[in-house]
Amino acid sequence: MSFVRLWFTAYYNPAKMMEQLRSRPAPQWGFYGMILRAALDSLLLYLPLALVGRIPPLRSNLSFLPTEQYYWHLVWLSPIVLAAQWLLPAAFTHVVLRFTGRTSDFDQILNIHGMTALIVGAFILGWDWTWVAVGGIDQYFLGFCHLVISLWSVVLEAIGLKKILGVPIWLGAILSFLSIPIALPFSIMFMRSPL
Repeated sequence: MSFVRLWFTAYYNPAKMMEQLRSRPAPQWGFYGMILRAALDSLLLYLPLALVGRIPPLRSNLSFLPTEQYYWHLVWLSPIVLAAQWLLPAAFTHVVLRFTGRTSDFDQILNIHGMTALIVGAFILGWDWTWVAVGGIDQYFLGFCHLVISLWSVVLEAIGLKKILGVPIWLGAILSFLSIPIALPFSIMFMRSPL
């Protein structure tokens, strides 16, 4: 199964997608997923916002990046932030599995996290553009929506950990859920809402 076909399989049969992912090169496919998700955000969200001259609703947290130019900076900064959000939760999952005496494979966990980021991230991109086009909501509501949609990643990662590493669903769900607050500070610090 090709990379793109595997990606789209996750939208209608996540268990089959994760089973197929087990035999794909690790961590390469997770890296490709994370890079593709970063490219989608950079080129299809932040670059168009920068080109039309939008300014983020919240000021820049980084004094060397002016708020007026922040979407331009997110074109190159978002891949770095998303890479951190790929590596840190995967490392957390791996360490907890090893501390609990379970078998773990960091490369496979990176594959699971990277593909999950692509699957959920592509949906969030469409969600964001829908609300940009329609208008009528603010950045806080959009942020809350992102958190709710992120629960989908909990399900996908729990399925992946079960299918690929034999981790019980309940433990996979807990590890994935606890990964959200590990990745969230990067979003809060660096990323900005399109609204």
